[in-house]
Amino acid sequence: MSRFRIIIIVVCLLITSVSMVSAQTYIDLKPQFDADTFLETGGAGLGTGLDGEGRRIDAGTLPGNYVDGSPMTTQDGRAKFQFAPFKQSSLDALVVTGQVIVVPEGKYESLDLAMLSAPGSSANPFREIELRYADGSKEAKRLGPLAGLLTSPTDFENVFFRFTDNSQVQTLQNFPTDFGAEEANYLVTQSGNGNSGGNRFIDGNGFAVYRIGDLAALTQATLAVTVGNNFVISLATHFVDDPSVPITNGFTVIANSMELYNGLDHHALVNLKQYDFDISSYLAQGSGELYILLTDASPSDGWGPFVQRIRLFTGTPTNFEADLQPTVDTSRATVYTMFRTDGTTNDLAHLYDNSGSGPSNIRHRFADATQSITYRIDLPDDVTTAKMTLDMNNNFVVSLSGPSDVIRYHTVTPGTTNEGDYLVDAGGSNLGDGFRFADGTGYMVYQFDLPDNVTNAIARVFVANQFVIEAAAGTSGEFRVEKDWFAETGLATTDNSNLGDYNVDLAPYLINNPSKIVQLRLRDGVPSDGWGPFLKRISIVSGSDPVFKPVLSSQDIYGQDVKSGPSKKYYTIDLTSTLSNNPTKEVLVKFTDGSTTDGSGPGIFWMAVYSGEIDIQGDRLVFNDLKTTIDGGPPVTGLGAGIIHRRYALNGNKLLSAIALPSRHPASGANEIYLLGATLNSAVTPALLKVAWIPDNKVQLSWSSVQTGYRLQSTATLGSPTQWLDIQGVPQQVGTEFIVEVAANEAVRYYRLVK
Repeated sequence: MSRFRIIIIVVCLLITSVSMVSAQTYIDLKPQFDADTFLETGGAGLGTGLDGEGRRIDAGTLPGNYVDGSPMTTQDGRAKFQFAPFKQSSLDALVVTGQVIVVPEGKYESLDLAMLSAPGSSANPFREIELRYADGSKEAKRLGPLAGLLTSPTDFENVFFRFTDNSQVQTLQNFPTDFGAEEANYLVTQSGNGNSGGNRFIDGNGFAVYRIGDLAALTQATLAVTVGNNFVISLATHFVDDPSVPITNGFTVIANSMELYNGLDHHALVNLKQYDFDISSYLAQGSGELYILLTDASPSDGWGPFVQRIRLFTGTPTNFEADLQPTVDTSRATVYTMFRTDGTTNDLAHLYDNSGSGPSNIRHRFADATQSITYRIDLPDDVTTAKMTLDMNNNFVVSLSGPSDVIRYHTVTPGTTNEGDYLVDAGGSNLGDGFRFADGTGYMVYQFDLPDNVTNAIARVFVANQFVIEAAAGTSGEFRVEKDWFAETGLATTDNSNLGDYNVDLAPYLINNPSKIVQLRLRDGVPSDGWGPFLKRISIVSGSDPVFKPVLSSQDIYGQDVKSGPSKKYYTIDLTSTLSNNPTKEVLVKFTDGSTTDGSGPGIFWMAVYSGEIDIQGDRLVFNDLKTTIDGGPPVTGLGAGIIHRRYALNGNKLLSAIALPSRHPASGANEIYLLGATLNSAVTPALLKVAWIPDNKVQLSWSSVQTGYRLQSTATLGSPTQWLDIQGVPQQVGTEFIVEVAANEAVRYYRLVK
């Protein structure tokens, strides 16, 4: 290929990859300020604080370079704001309550807002910002949900989000099922109920009956039950508490979760939400009362209804359900994989070893106490450097390993869809949420068929409490005891404190066994006290375990045992060292709990593995490490308070004239949103790359020095995947241009500018 043809290819590509530079217009919000959100050092503050504790943000924790009234770049460099005085006694924010903000009329590319949701998250997704253009057209942008003052700005990212707007609803009865005095006014009778964090659960043959009376004047109403797991909801207009007849006598089933979800046995509250039922036909019977019966849809496994609230109302609520995922700009990266840890195909394709829990009702995985979750990432053989970015929270430890020589023949986790392929005799055992247990005379038998050439294998049994593990060759062999916890230790463990992997050598059971079928039986080592095997997983493997090296720990980052809140962030790990001397380019990523005693281990929402740079375009903090005060006291320790930066894209072809903020809905301090700053970014001259042939067989690439913040990148191919790499060396400013010189050769190269 001639040198001239090379230059033509480069020019054609770069003309199509234009980036834009923005100029800022700072909107003056001072005339509408009505709140004091920052407490000046030593001051008392104006008006009430942000919550009942008098909380404000402590101005003394602002960055050292912050200057009142001057343009301030956010600490991640993504935006600029010009705030009102924070460091002196002044009103510095407005409560969002339907104001219309007139802006300098112009064409703008985007709108940056600095907002504070205090004291709690503003979850209502129906509130909208309205963009008004000079031609009379309008464009609505969703405001909520917005993370709270003391939570992470990513609180609502990579989650499945549900919200019900009850503003058009008249509530007639409303009570929590929390064992409190309010619930007692409605509870008629109950049996087999438990209390989990203040919420009622009903397992096995248990039940709960509630009565709502004084309904004679009603002809139409809706019953709402907030419930999850395996539930049956039944209704009746009369009830006689008679132990001699079944509790279901006279009731009509209106909902069975096993039928609603096509036979799916829910154990992780994935289906926890409000379920609504029209009760007009029951009101028409004229009894003036309604009885509500909750029972377990799968009484044999102990995961019945987990109930939070019961309501009766008239009117129509508006429901919102959506997967909330931020836009990820991958134009500067080669992405090898990117997925939500939500149990769908891409997640399961990478899931390597799992004793953890989830996906949850917000569709994330978590690993508490001694649980762990391991993912396997297989990168292309020519990759030498890569990164992993993770959306996580809580007290996590992340460890990496290169490839291992472990061969996994079989893995079974109780409750998963493939358990039936292995469980040949349930033996009176019971299924829980990701575990199976067998108390007293109960037992369970799993069967594994190994390849015909296997002579050595190990069964790794992840189990706890007073377990006995037995093994047998073939389908009718004699069982022999391999592990007996109580007999070997003398400990009558009943609290899962011995949960771990216990290895059983299967080699003796494979000798003279042409079928290579092996059975494992688990039973109770102390049948008299009812604390038999608590089984989480069985794996049949051969080879040595991978050796994991911890590379990221929340306790190292924060210096404390973090639980949710502001610890939900994007964390990036360099995989380069794990890829070195790793010809297969296989990386194992293991997540474990950094505080195994309190059950707040890693929550994992999303991950991406890539080379280059990605830009996750979600909500971010304006300032890092802000602290709050309470009643004017010293800064409160913690992980910081959040003023959130959010960017909205605008129609750059139209003249923007005004921004209309949403009304206060519902009008509650817990849902208050404060606006502290607003910036309009206008698109100006594109950054145009020029190409020229120069002596010494070189090509000169140049662009205007007015266009700052750009990087020059190149690649040898536009095929998939494309890996763009930064040009080595710093561009030299010559006069009014940035200049880069590159050597020309016979190979094709493509170039682009990126902001």
